[in-house]
Amino acid sequence: MRFEDLHHRRVVVWGAGREGLAAMEELTTRGIEATVAVTGSGTLPEGLPGASGQAGLEALLGADVVVKSPGIPKTSEEFRRLTAAGVRLTSLSDLWLGVNRARVIGVTGTKGKSTTSMVTSHILATLGWDSRLVGNVGTAVTGVLREDQVAVMEVSSYQASSLTTSPRVAVVTSLFPEHLPWHGGLEAYRDDKFNLLAHDPEVVVVSDLQPELRERAALVAPRAKLLTPAGLGLHVTAESIIWQGVGELSSDELPLRGRHNVGNAALALAAATAWCGDDLDASTALGSLKEVQPLEHRLQVVPSNDGRTWVDDSLATNPQAVTAALTTYPDSPVVLILGGSERDLPFGPLIDFLASREAPTQVLTIGPAGHRFADEADGRIPGLVKADGFADAMRRARTSTLTDAVVLLSPCAPSFDEFTDYRDRSKAFRDAALA
Repeated sequence: MRFEDLHHRRVVVWGAGREGLAAMEELTTRGIEATVAVTGSGTLPEGLPGASGQAGLEALLGADVVVKSPGIPKTSEEFRRLTAAGVRLTSLSDLWLGVNRARVIGVTGTKGKSTTSMVTSHILATLGWDSRLVGNVGTAVTGVLREDQVAVMEVSSYQASSLTTSPRVAVVTSLFPEHLPWHGGLEAYRDDKFNLLAHDPEVVVVSDLQPELRERAALVAPRAKLLTPAGLGLHVTAESIIWQGVGELSSDELPLRGRHNVGNAALALAAATAWCGDDLDASTALGSLKEVQPLEHRLQVVPSNDGRTWVDDSLATNPQAVTAALTTYPDSPVVLILGGSERDLPFGPLIDFLASREAPTQVLTIGPAGHRFADEADGRIPGLVKADGFADAMRRARTSTLTDAVVLLSPCAPSFDEFTDYRDRSKAFRDAALA
């Protein structure tokens, strides 16, 4: 569906969060009349035309087209009623790609997509492109890109699921179980992620670390050129990125922490290569990594007053991300704050990793997910304590006998059991570091 298809139609934007508001603004700018519907217990922001509650649902059912916000689950009863009624659904992401796909690199994956998007945009800006970082990690997707512009778009599984247009270059960083209740299971989650690739991209870039990504990409996008970092001569070790025929960058020169981020940087170089083709200045691209600035809430060292290193990794919401965070500090004592709201992710491999970790480790579990983790660990992790909420975990972290430890918030779960979002949880952690 395209923006021009919406004129003189009954258009309702479903949801009044960040993307819902951006959708209303974009539609208004384009002269398309629309109202907003908020369902469930949400309320309609003052000044917006539309309805909430049961009236909001009735407005959706009476619409010709619904522009759905990405956070609304496809498994919800409201979504089922709309699809059963034959209401056409689209999204701001899909509408925007319909206009701009030739100027867009789309990046998805369970983990690594934010950093890969940010580094790709940084590389392209260094090479002289007017590069915009949009989507989950940047600004909302609005407007029309000029010929000299490129948008690097972080695409969540929620956003990817609604697409009927692929970007010119599509990147997949990784695939692990996550957001399963929203999607309705692992297979649906995988299919929704790979929907980014399903509508004729020119080039697909996938990580070397999971061979199944390449196999799946070849099936979903058979006409696309398929690239991997290794296929471009990029080799990643714990100590460096080596680019055959170009040069080498040591991990000490890369401001991003952790071997996994060295891999993300290599994937970003591959994405930039996919975009620029033979015009790529590879040496400048590689050198630009020295100036990359880490994203917030991803292995970010925050100010503290107790002589220890406090690390905010609040966006680590799956076991693979927590393992990567711990691997960043292989020999350091760690106080790990783990848990939050429940998503029924498998904890077995992370429990095995922590049980075999040689450096002293104290695990403080919080929330339903953390306490299930503690129950499943069943005494295998010495020093594991079930904390009575986040504040109690912070008190225990401050008084831990591991005086030289890294205090690591890498929760392996969303924040909604106690907080509005991950930023709210991060603020509480940062406040505790200075308490």
